[in-house]
Amino acid sequence: MSGFPKCAASTLSALLLSGIAAVGAAGARPPNGPPPSAPPVVTEETLALPPGLPEGWYAWIETSMGVIVARLLPEQAPQSVAHFAALAEGRLAWPDPVTGTPRKDPYYDGLKVTRAVAAERIEIGGSTVAGRSMPPIFVPPEGEGPVNFTGPGRLGMVRTVLNRISGVKFFVTAGTIPYLNGSHPCFGIVVSGLDVVERASAVKTFGNEMPIDPVMVKRIRVCKVGNPAPLPEPMPYTPKAQKYGLRPEPR
Repeated sequence: MSGFPKCAASTLSALLLSGIAAVGAAGARPPNGPPPSAPPVVTEETLALPPGLPEGWYAWIETSMGVIVARLLPEQAPQSVAHFAALAEGRLAWPDPVTGTPRKDPYYDGLKVTRAVAAERIEIGGSTVAGRSMPPIFVPPEGEGPVNFTGPGRLGMVRTVLNRISGVKFFVTAGTIPYLNGSHPCFGIVVSGLDVVERASAVKTFGNEMPIDPVMVKRIRVCKVGNPAPLPEPMPYTPKAQKYGLRPEPR
């Protein structure tokens, strides 16, 4: 799929080499002739990931407290991954929370962590303006597989009112929450930055569990290691009847 940044270490030397190569390709400037062509503008971003990661798709979650890197699980939760990636990269339109007009820019960039529960989880992707709800985008029940919430560092989609599963709002666990198994899609596992999740979950909060001092999500990007199969495309989904009875936490 096009538009995804590279998963590799970004170095100054690499940028310098690319500029030197571009100038060399343009040729030396002849006497009294026009200046050589300028080096091309580097538009493809390179993200630094931990070494030795297996082939697959990864989420780079940069927060004001540090970077979290998670391996995505499209084979386990295809539509959760598809919606998350498309919203993160600005490939899926979402309604503006104030005007309602469609927007197609990276949804998560600049949002706050909306909920922090010490040693349990942080939540991202909720309302951006007081009194306004998050986009009504949903995904089907999925995500039952070998990776579940019996360990920390899991990414899951939040269930909203009427037991609908949001395709927008997600959480990252800082501890074990096994009672969520089977009711919340588990679509990723943290491979680096679990300490960031733990620290973010432990910040002081208001009574509604929103951090008093905001924890910001600077950006979320999706990239790949190796040559994995393309990510699935997000498919519209309209929730049907309730499936799980009473909604367990997190909201």
